[in-house]
Amino acid sequence: MATPEPSAATLELDAGMMVRRALFLILLIGLTFYYLGLDFKGLSTPKGMEQAVVSREIAKGNGYYTSVIKPLAWKQIEKRVKDIKGPGAQLELDRIPDTYHAPLNPLVNSLALGLARESWTLGEKQAVYTPDILIAGMSMVLLLASIGITYLLISRIFDARIGGVTALLLLLCELLWKFSQTGLPQMLMLFLFCFGTFFLYKAVENEAQGRGSVLWICLTGGFFGLLALAHWLTLWMFFGLLVFVAAYFTRRLVLLALLLTIVGLITGIWGYLNYQSTGNPLGAGLYAFYAGLGGSTSEDSLFRDLEQTVGGLNFQGFLRKIVGNSLAQITELYGYLGGVAAAPLFFLSLLHPFRRKEIGDFRWAILAMWLFAVLGMTLYGIKPLKDSSTHENNLHLLFIPLMTGYGLAFLSVLWNRLNLPLQIPSIRNGHFVLAILVSASPFLLNLGPRVMDLSRIDKEFKVQYPNYVPRLIKEYADLLPANEIIVSDIPWAVSWYGQRSSFWLPKDQGQLSRLMALGKDKGTPLSALLLSPSILWGPMNHVSQPRTEFFDWRQYILFYPAIGLAKNDREIASLQEILTGDMLMKNYRDVGSPFGRLYLFMTENKLARTSESAAN
Repeated sequence: MATPEPSAATLELDAGMMVRRALFLILLIGLTFYYLGLDFKGLSTPKGMEQAVVSREIAKGNGYYTSVIKPLAWKQIEKRVKDIKGPGAQLELDRIPDTYHAPLNPLVNSLALGLARESWTLGEKQAVYTPDILIAGMSMVLLLASIGITYLLISRIFDARIGGVTALLLLLCELLWKFSQTGLPQMLMLFLFCFGTFFLYKAVENEAQGRGSVLWICLTGGFFGLLALAHWLTLWMFFGLLVFVAAYFTRRLVLLALLLTIVGLITGIWGYLNYQSTGNPLGAGLYAFYAGLGGSTSEDSLFRDLEQTVGGLNFQGFLRKIVGNSLAQITELYGYLGGVAAAPLFFLSLLHPFRRKEIGDFRWAILAMWLFAVLGMTLYGIKPLKDSSTHENNLHLLFIPLMTGYGLAFLSVLWNRLNLPLQIPSIRNGHFVLAILVSASPFLLNLGPRVMDLSRIDKEFKVQYPNYVPRLIKEYADLLPANEIIVSDIPWAVSWYGQRSSFWLPKDQGQLSRLMALGKDKGTPLSALLLSPSILWGPMNHVSQPRTEFFDWRQYILFYPAIGLAKNDREIASLQEILTGDMLMKNYRDVGSPFGRLYLFMTENKLARTSESAAN
């Protein structure tokens, strides 16, 4: 029997598909090269660096420890040590168990760091720290894997066309790529959430068809448990999942029990370890809870205060904070969803009666989880996009894939109802083209000029200027013996790039004096101070007015401007002697660099090589 010849239409379809996939692959490689090469300037967030420090400790074989010491977290652990070992017990100052961050992201990143131990030392002419590239590279791998899972899920819910366009929109979403450069766990969270919702849809599909859903709910619970170990705030999304399961499934009690048991077992292990270290299953995260509910007190101010005690919540300004956080999320939702034009259309798709029951039902699961995520972000705070486009509490981005898929499906329904010649392929897919152009145009139009600008910049200047310059931070850190501790307003960067312990600048100099005395007794003196442009370049009223956050440190913050008023070296020396008379750290040192003076570095003891002069 003769084999039938393939039709011209089939050949054309296969050829078109191969071309589209090849173009998608080229685009994927190009964007990865751009964000990991040309555009990458090192990790860009404090929380990302803090988790990177924990990752390196794990890779060293030390376990979940950190050399970024927050006064309040240290005090919490010290209290636990004294409760167990007696009032005379003392806690080390240079390294403590990390009970603030969820453990999964540091563990994943430690795998990459452990394979490249030789890269941990910053080279003499190296601008970007190699472990930064490894951690960002791991995030990008997770991002690309998430896009692949999304394609499979959206194709299963709708069809391959909508799945392919959704994947393309995710690939062109600049917000996702920016998060992959931060060191934050969002890409790991996206990966786990995509898997969890894939299995949840299977459960919904089975329920709609009258089949059992126990296996798929168990798998969903497993991935949501891992999701909680990537970021504790995602437990709010789990609460939304519980509401949906209770309202939708027939065997709700069994499925709820399974979900609670699985997620409880996964997260309970880490809660127990936190309890062992701090006496509280939330660990240092307890104070993040206080900061979320505690009215006017910011999380940073809370953790810098050595005297804060457990309890005594302050709800002053709580209602104002809740209203402000809620309005910020509503007004900037399009930006939080990555500027993907189709994603907000998800909310309109709630009004459309989809023919397949499981498609219509699954969107309520998405809505329930999103609403609870918004509640969590409202309580614990998420910065406006103008202040931080990559805030660690942004959970909106996890919903970009699913909301985009539903938005595109709804857009297809509207497009098909228009009186258009849909037999023409370019018109039939016109709504997809419009969605891609609207979403990707801001990024693509700026891409050319940005590539040109980045290609002209000297490699030495490709850093997170002005706060995080690895070369300078390392040179300052190398001035001190290894056992000494640097106090800083950016301890995460000092610890990560300087590879030494760093204590977060306490609330006032009185608290620092007590810590310095304790450090000397334990052989780990807090002997140097490093301040960054983050506060040195801040507005004058942030330090000159009583009751402001850094008022007690105004002598140090205003040191450089005061020295700059001198006319010659003699006046500089005279001013220096007057200004440092009652400072805890008196001897300052400049490290020469093409950036000019960025950091204020002062020590308790004179260094072997004194500072050249402030005139340098």
